[in-house]
Amino acid sequence: MVNQFPLAEVPINSESVINTLETKPQEFALYLDESGSPKPNPDDSSPFFAMGGVLIERSNEGRIKSLLVEFKNRWNINLEIPLHGNEIRSRKKRFAWLGKLSDSEQERFFGDLTNTIISCPIVVHACVVSRQGYLKRYLEKYGENTWEMMRSAFSIIVERAAKYAELKNGTLMVYFEAAGKKEDGLLKQYFNELRSHGNPFDPNRSSQYSPLSNTDFSRLLRGIDSKTKNNLVMQLTDLCLYPVARSQDQPDNRAFLSLREKRLLVDCYLEPSQIDQLGIKYYCFDQA
Repeated sequence: MVNQFPLAEVPINSESVINTLETKPQEFALYLDESGSPKPNPDDSSPFFAMGGVLIERSNEGRIKSLLVEFKNRWNINLEIPLHGNEIRSRKKRFAWLGKLSDSEQERFFGDLTNTIISCPIVVHACVVSRQGYLKRYLEKYGENTWEMMRSAFSIIVERAAKYAELKNGTLMVYFEAAGKKEDGLLKQYFNELRSHGNPFDPNRSSQYSPLSNTDFSRLLRGIDSKTKNNLVMQLTDLCLYPVARSQDQPDNRAFLSLREKRLLVDCYLEPSQIDQLGIKYYCFDQA
C-alpha cells in the first residue's frame, strides 16, 4: 500500500519520540498456581496454602519458553510432558526414570533445572497462608461462612501484582491453571469482583496496605484467562511457587535460596518501605 502521507511533511521531535517510548505502558502477565488445599479444614495436616507464581513482561515470554524447551531437549523429556514439581521431587509417575539415575546424574539434573529457572527473566510472587493461623483468626468467628483461603490469597496476590505493574507504568493480565468449570469460575468471579467493588477485606484492617479502589483495578487489570498444564510458563510457575511456600518451615531449601540469591523474588525489586504493600505476603503466620 502506498503511503499517502510523505514523511518529509511530518516534523519529528526527537525528545517527543523518546518521551512517548518511556511512557508507553508495559504489558505484564501474572501466571498463578496453587499449592495445598484452600479449604479451611481443621483436619488438614498441611501447614499452608499458597497461591502465586511468576510475573513476567510479555516481551520476555518467548525467551522463557525457549529456555524450558532447551532444558527438556537436553534431558530427552517429551515436550508434551509438563515439568510438574511434585513428580520431579518425588521421582514418580512421568519422572520415575529420574530415580533410576546415579546420584551424580540426579544432582546434575537438579542443578541444570535450577540454572534454567534462574536464567528466566521472571519476578516470583506469592501469597502464603498459614493454615493454623487462618483457622485461629477466622474459623471461630465465622464458622461455616469462613472463606476458602483461595479467595483471600487470590485477592492479595492480584492486588500486589497490579501495584507492581503500576509501579513500572504497566498493566496486568492474569492467567491461572485450568482446574475445572466450578474452580475456574470462582477465580473469574473473584477477579470481576475486584474490578467492580475493589478488594473484599475489612477496610479498617486493610487500610495500612493502601488498597486499590475498583477504579484502580479496572484501569490496571486487563483480563483473566486459564492455561493448561502444557503451557511452559505455567510449568515454571509450579516450579517457583512450591519453594516459596515452604520458605517458612524450610527456609534453607535450595530452590528458594537460589531464587533469592539471583534476586528473582519480588521483594528484591522493592524498596524496604514497599514490601509490606507490594511484596510476598505471609498471611496469618502471626496467629500460628
